[in-house]
Amino acid sequence: MGRIACLVVPDFSLAALVRANPSLAGAPLAISDSLAPHSELLTVSASARGFGVRPGMTLAQARSIVPNLVAMNRSLAAERSAIGALSDAAESLSPLVEPAGAGCVYLGLAGLGRLHGSEEEIAAELCRRVDRLGMEAAAGVAANKEIAHLAARCGGMRVIAPGREREFLDWLPLDVLGLDDGLETTLARWGLRRLGDLARLDSGALGSRLGRRGVELVRIARGEESSPLIPRRTAETFIEETELDYEIENLEALAFVMRPMVERLADRLSMRGFVAGAVTLTMGLAGRRSFIRRVALGAPSIDVRAILTLIALSLESSPPDSAIESIRIDAEPHHPRPAQADMFLPPSPAPERLETTLARLAALCGPENVGLLRAENSWFPEAVRLEKFDPPPPRPDNCPSAPPRPSNVARLVVRAIRPALEIEVLCARGRPESVRGPNLGGRVVSLAGPWRHSMPAVHPYDLQHAPQCAPAGRVNGNANEERHSMPAVHPYDLQHAPQCAPVGRVGDGAGFNRDYYELALADGGVYRVFRALDSGRWFVDGVYD
Repeated sequence: MGRIACLVVPDFSLAALVRANPSLAGAPLAISDSLAPHSELLTVSASARGFGVRPGMTLAQARSIVPNLVAMNRSLAAERSAIGALSDAAESLSPLVEPAGAGCVYLGLAGLGRLHGSEEEIAAELCRRVDRLGMEAAAGVAANKEIAHLAARCGGMRVIAPGREREFLDWLPLDVLGLDDGLETTLARWGLRRLGDLARLDSGALGSRLGRRGVELVRIARGEESSPLIPRRTAETFIEETELDYEIENLEALAFVMRPMVERLADRLSMRGFVAGAVTLTMGLAGRRSFIRRVALGAPSIDVRAILTLIALSLESSPPDSAIESIRIDAEPHHPRPAQADMFLPPSPAPERLETTLARLAALCGPENVGLLRAENSWFPEAVRLEKFDPPPPRPDNCPSAPPRPSNVARLVVRAIRPALEIEVLCARGRPESVRGPNLGGRVVSLAGPWRHSMPAVHPYDLQHAPQCAPAGRVNGNANEERHSMPAVHPYDLQHAPQCAPVGRVGDGAGFNRDYYELALADGGVYRVFRALDSGRWFVDGVYD
């Protein structure tokens, strides 16, 4: 077995509360089983201990010494989030990580020397990363888990060199083992004060008096106990939880509480090299009910402001129906999407900012009115469909499927006008001579066209019975059968041509029949216009840029 490191957070219950509430850092703090005046204190902070407050005192006794003592109940939600953060800090350096109880994590160091330097440098880096996540940890490095844990219990950073384990263990006091009061008192009556005294005893004789626990203590004192490292599975989600001291009934206060939670999630994801692909909110409501909402991110990101904006917009559209008592945020880890900017093209907006803007537009205009317009596969020229706005990533120039980019050819791009604007056109000998309309007008300098574009009207009955008809231009195999044919019609065309006449007949409002022109005017613009042959009216539906 290779070398093993151990991370220990002293007073883990207090550290978890301070991590969830950074304003409590440095304040005299204590944890009790209840907030009644006669309840006993379970754990006290270093600042409270400096005033003389000790575990076992009642809350009334402690507040008689420190009037401003902050007493809180133990928060299991905060501890679960803190142990997850501690494991993430360890897993950011080593793939072999084993969480072991409250505030203790083991990790294997095999092969890390080439990446992070000596064992002292690795221990220092581990402590720095835990400090970045809002906690203070001690690190120990040794040949097995038990000695590494004892080294971390001594505080600071301690590396036990190979072959010097017994020298380190002999002078450790017995209280570093965390024994219960009865066993520690029994060993003290026998005159045992240090691990070296325990290591010199006969394990069989001690086992006959203390049972299996006595044999384990002797093996630990001699450095012989060596349990295997059992690494945890890679986390599939990153979770932050909090239990509220009071109910929240408005979204502004909820956003204030969620911001530090999202910031802690972003720090954990960043430390592991991930970004958030989606966020799931699970809220405990009054009356023992729950509220679950999944907020998808259009582009994976750890931008706290963008994530909070998307969450707020989602909750504004459909908020919880009662007061909130607890909050849990799950972030799905994604690998960041690599992107390289083009040297000769303007920079595109950041994906997370683009998604935030789209969410704001959807909240203002409705989700059904925000998206990307695509041309519909239809006979109708103006037929379009609305899709989710998801621009594809830019393709590199060396991509075989990318079209060639001529460097010395200027392309004309038509900017469609929807809906088409009606204009006035003066003609001479059937050819447009001058044009007048909103924000355009002038004499026709040159023109191209006309191009006839038409579609016969189709009755809804024909569309309903079209599946039994043979394709246009094709005759069934049996010569005695009657031939049926009709052009393909999209539902969009049926929706926008309600005045259609029976199939094969064209009336005043049936289908469309147009002549298209491209006109260059004296005002310098080039336009695409058409004349509706059924009414004789002129429209402009595109401008060439």
